[in-house]
Amino acid sequence: MSVSSEPTATSAPTATSAPTATSEPTAAPATVPPEPTATLEPTATLEPTATSAPAVSEAHTGERAIVLTEDLHARPASALAQAAAAFTSAVTLSYGSRSVDVRSVLSLMSLGATSGQTVTLRTAGDDAAEALTALSAVLGG
Repeated sequence: MSVSSEPTATSAPTATSAPTATSEPTAAPATVPPEPTATLEPTATLEPTATSAPAVSEAHTGERAIVLTEDLHARPASALAQAAAAFTSAVTLSYGSRSVDVRSVLSLMSLGATSGQTVTLRTAGDDAAEALTALSAVLGG
């Protein structure tokens, strides 16, 4: 008996899953015209106008020059800012060529105003007179 070491061939058909080509015509892709580029034009200016701030009559403004009795450091600046928070009027303090909002402790301290220097307290609003009197007292004037 002889044994053969060669593999035997099978005659079973194998199925292939390759796609078949169709002869149907395909539609050409639709061409989309390019969109026009937009040019941005400014529509508004950022320049202030005369009507941007509410009008305050002379009766609702106040100004007082005060000679400081102590340096305007953290503690007096904080006391002034807290006192100003009780009023609705706009309150500014000027020293030299600079003017700052009194409600900001850091702005007040950045003025660098020292004892014996003259500062100008300005108020504008419905309770300007009351604010001027109370804040002047806090500054020692």
